[in-house]
Amino acid sequence: MARARLRRLLDVLAFRLARLLLGVFFRDVEVVGRERVPRGAPLLIIANHVNNLIDPMLILGYAGVRPRFLAKSTLWKHPIVAPAVILLGALPVYRRRDGAPVARNFETFARCRLALAEGETIAIFPEGYSHNEPGAVPLKTGAARIALEAGAHGAPGLRVVPIGLVYEDKERFRSRVLVQVGEPIDPAEEQAEYESAPRAAVQALTARIAAGLESVTAPFASWEEARLIDRAVDLAVEADPVALPLSERWSLWRAFSGRYAALEKSDPERAQRLVTALRSYDEVRRRLGLRESDLAAWPERGGRARVRDAFERLAMAPGAVLNWLPYKLPTWIADRVTRTPDEPASYKVMGALLFFPIWWALEAAAAWAVGGPLAALALLAAAPVTGLVFLRIHDRQRLRPLPVGASFAERAALRDRRAALRRQIRAVVNARP
Repeated sequence: MARARLRRLLDVLAFRLARLLLGVFFRDVEVVGRERVPRGAPLLIIANHVNNLIDPMLILGYAGVRPRFLAKSTLWKHPIVAPAVILLGALPVYRRRDGAPVARNFETFARCRLALAEGETIAIFPEGYSHNEPGAVPLKTGAARIALEAGAHGAPGLRVVPIGLVYEDKERFRSRVLVQVGEPIDPAEEQAEYESAPRAAVQALTARIAAGLESVTAPFASWEEARLIDRAVDLAVEADPVALPLSERWSLWRAFSGRYAALEKSDPERAQRLVTALRSYDEVRRRLGLRESDLAAWPERGGRARVRDAFERLAMAPGAVLNWLPYKLPTWIADRVTRTPDEPASYKVMGALLFFPIWWALEAAAAWAVGGPLAALALLAAAPVTGLVFLRIHDRQRLRPLPVGASFAERAALRDRRAALRRQIRAVVNARP
């Protein structure tokens, strides 16, 4: 009983901490389909795995579930990640590629079966590793085997719930992320087949799990395709593309990806002309130092804008002074120790969790030495608040059209070119399949 209470307390702590850290790291976390998560049934959560420790934190903080995660056994030896997997109550998966004793997976799978039979939730990343591909990669069969074994050992009503994690720019601080919950999968048909033909049942359920995951993740087969489709979406929308909700952008990705694939088959020359025109436009835009959002709206000019900018810089100054070092240090470390693009965000978040409290404590100690306990308390209150003010203003400034760069005539000419290219893209999107 005491152990169960401790576990619930740790779950609440992990949930609050995940929400706090991710709420600062991301400018916006958009959640779609959370109402699809079944209640009162054992659940096996499956998700794509493209951003290391950030992925389980998003599921824990925003998907409406409190799961036990399966994680590779080597994480328990990682000096930064180990405290997180222990806090989450994760279960180790032993992989041959890590030189781990794979026979110990029988124990892990038995614990999964027991947890599911008791109506709990297990979460697994069926791709098997954190990667940097733009879309889903082939799945391992572990998720299907866990679901079917749990069903065979007393987990009635089990559902497999796909969750897609779609990042705007997974390495970048104050970017956006979309958490999408797909339709739950009922494995009853495969369960009925499992006893007589286990291999076929596992393969069939794995295929359904893959389809469910593909329905909520990015639809790209390569980074070249991802860049092309994303730029086409930027040009297709009327509004400032930076303000477009990530869920709408994802829907447009899927729509244009399918239409463009059809165009490549039916009229490859037209498809290539569109790609060439888009690349030529981007070359001119970059040469002029303009972002897409700079062309979607005209920048503010004049004394009013200058006064506003001056007040904003003044409001940002305390946050910059009090928080500059712990703000920069995690990024500096991540740039030097990470090897793949799925790692930096985890280092930045965990580094911030370590460095900000230490830095604030040092500042408070200095304030105490100079002005006593009230000065220390005032600084401890001011440091996080002024830091949040800095972030809010910085976000607004980054989203505004830039008032410098190309001349009025150059902007106007490029806007005309943009309008012509948009018409071509919309013709592709609106074409009958």
